[in-house]
Amino acid sequence: MTTASSTKTSTMKTSGQIESELNYIKPESTLAPEVFYSGGAAPQKYNDAYAFMPATIDDARSSQETFSVHKQGFQLVTAPTKHKDFIDEKAIEASYYDEVIAIIKEATGVKDVFVFDHTVRRGSADSSRKPAHHVHNDYTEQTAQSRAQERIGVEQFAKLKGRRMIQINVWRPLVDIVKRSPLAFCNAASVNQKDLLLSKIHFPDTDHVGEIYALRKAAEQKWVYFSEMNHAEVVLIKGFDSVKDGVARFTPHTAFEYPDQDPNVGARASIEVRTFAFY
Repeated sequence: MTTASSTKTSTMKTSGQIESELNYIKPESTLAPEVFYSGGAAPQKYNDAYAFMPATIDDARSSQETFSVHKQGFQLVTAPTKHKDFIDEKAIEASYYDEVIAIIKEATGVKDVFVFDHTVRRGSADSSRKPAHHVHNDYTEQTAQSRAQERIGVEQFAKLKGRRMIQINVWRPLVDIVKRSPLAFCNAASVNQKDLLLSKIHFPDTDHVGEIYALRKAAEQKWVYFSEMNHAEVVLIKGFDSVKDGVARFTPHTAFEYPDQDPNVGARASIEVRTFAFY
């Protein structure tokens, strides 16, 4: 069994390109992937289906390509926030959620957005919610539908039936500039459906077992990140789309380590708000 600390120091390959290691599913593995959360400050653990393996990660800011939440599955948006208090959970729900809804509507053209929760991650040693160092997509074909019905409500969800549904996370740094544990995104157009594998997530002190997609490493997969993201920027990450052809549906992503990481740089902090949206 491995832990998130298994990653090695990455190295800069060329300008705008990084050679790092990401925690994938091994191509030859026949094990069903499993993740085990500690519920405290200890890092999560993984069964032997997972391993840190080399990956080339391109800087999206150096690319000629325009990245879209519907084509590649992720999209950078400049969106300064008026919200200041990212400690008080109730304040986030009362104030920041409305900003997130407006960002999603403007970026995607959806009609209705339902925010259902958020997570603040801090990389400090005592934090119980650290950056996630395993390649994952938050929902599977089945869990996206069941989670939407659960969080929106059976009656309301029934009224929305037949409309196109997308699941969108809005990720924002809570530091001035991200200098540690940024996010890498796998271009959804480079992911073969057969390489998205069901992974069980075990939570401490509960019988609940979650389910996400893990990603089996394959040569054709293309990874990018946005260098030096700042607090006025967000990334929209698509975790599901009910349309099955011609659009990004699942977007594997993970935290990774910068090349030659300065150990004196403060830990990354971020907030991700999870939503379901309908056209």
